[in-house]
Amino acid sequence: MSNVHSLTAKDSKAEIRKTDVVMQINTLIEAGRVVAAHLAQEISVAPSTLSQVLNGQYKANTTQVVKKLDNWLRMREQREANPNLDPGFVLTPTAKMIMDDLTYAQITEAIVVIYGASGVGKSKTLDEYQRSNNNVWKVIASPSRSSLTELLYEIAMELGMAQAPRTKGPLARVIRQRLKGSEGLIIVDEADHLDYPTLEELRILQEETGIGMALVGNNKVYTQLTGGRRNEDFARLFSRIAKKRGIHKTKQADVRAIAKAWNIQHDAELSLMIQISERPGGLRLLSKTLKLAAMFAKGAAITEALLRTAFNELETNE
Repeated sequence: MSNVHSLTAKDSKAEIRKTDVVMQINTLIEAGRVVAAHLAQEISVAPSTLSQVLNGQYKANTTQVVKKLDNWLRMREQREANPNLDPGFVLTPTAKMIMDDLTYAQITEAIVVIYGASGVGKSKTLDEYQRSNNNVWKVIASPSRSSLTELLYEIAMELGMAQAPRTKGPLARVIRQRLKGSEGLIIVDEADHLDYPTLEELRILQEETGIGMALVGNNKVYTQLTGGRRNEDFARLFSRIAKKRGIHKTKQADVRAIAKAWNIQHDAELSLMIQISERPGGLRLLSKTLKLAAMFAKGAAITEALLRTAFNELETNE
């Protein structure tokens, strides 16, 4: 008998929590603070399933979906309890140079190469340029996406061509037709993964469609484009590059721009930020340190002590 009462109490508590979770989510959606489609994506459920759960129309067991919503609410509360003063993208001097290079490539229908050290802000700047401009498509090469067919298919997906063929000949043709007259820009990040035949296909694609193209990656990108030598084949590819931008270390001017964006004004904090930026990972490590320090600060000013604590904690986890 006691077990029956225990189960009933447990079920009742779960039902109350479910009602509370659904009510909180619906309130956020109705207030325009949350978009249902985005929420469904964040908790990995179908939008139709989320809608039915929130409207009380879901016929199957809702336990797993409600649990995901409960976890999402808990994480949201933690974020609000630890305000992050992250200003987002900062137009540093280096970022401005990269932006100018991308603009040049798109306007003049040329190929540019941006290469150099990791953690100097290349990828973040590419994302911002894509966000701020029309007809900019960015793909990321990787070991699994370095072959000609795989990279072309990645471009097709970025272009919204979900039904594109999977063989390289037909795939190249449909991509070419899609890009002609677009006045767009294709950005290939991590292009150091690409081999010569793939780079040559990109060159031909750029020439035939009149788009701009940016090949971005580490120092190996430059080596890949020359083949480490200047034979006739690689010279043909290399000669098509209109502009080359080598970025080999973090600049102090970039750190100062970031400090200003974070409202950090004192020399002690700035000096430590410069030291952190000179470590492997550069601005990427600095960004992680600032975000953790902001969590420690809980809305107050970020001090040298908080920066050092955050950096030491991140360094310990390396």
